[in-house]
Amino acid sequence: MSVEKRLLEARRWLAQAWDDWEAGKLLLERGKHAQAAFLAQQAGEKALKALWIALGLDPWGHSLARLLRDLPPEEAPFFHPLLPQALALDKLYIPTRYPDALPGLTPKEAYTEEEAKKALEDAQAVLKAVEVRLGQG
Repeated sequence: MSVEKRLLEARRWLAQAWDDWEAGKLLLERGKHAQAAFLAQQAGEKALKALWIALGLDPWGHSLARLLRDLPPEEAPFFHPLLPQALALDKLYIPTRYPDALPGLTPKEAYTEEEAKKALEDAQAVLKAVEVRLGQG
C-alpha cells in the first residue's frame, strides 16, 4: 500500500476514533457512565490502530498498552508517556459491557461519572497525540 493510501486509511480510523469519543461524551451527559467509558477505550484503540496503519504496520488486538509498547523504537519517545492512560483504558474493555465481569454488579451500577470523565480525558490524550503524529493537530 502506498504512503498516501496508508495515510488516508489512518485518517479514516482516526475520524472514527473521534466519533466514538464524541459519542462517549454524549453518553456521559446522559448518565450512561459504563458505555461512555467503553467508548473512550474504543476511541483510544482506534486512534492507535490509525497510527499503526500510517506506519505501515498491521495492528492486532484490543490492548492500548500493547499497541504502544510494540511501536517501533523511534515512536517510543512520543507515545510511551501515554502508557498510564493506555493501561487505564485497557481495564475498561470487558467490565464496562458484561454483567458477569464484576462480581455482584452490573456495569450500570459499577461505573461513576468521575470514572467516565477520566476515561474520556485519557482517550482524548491518545487521540490528540496520534493526530499530531499524523500531521493533523
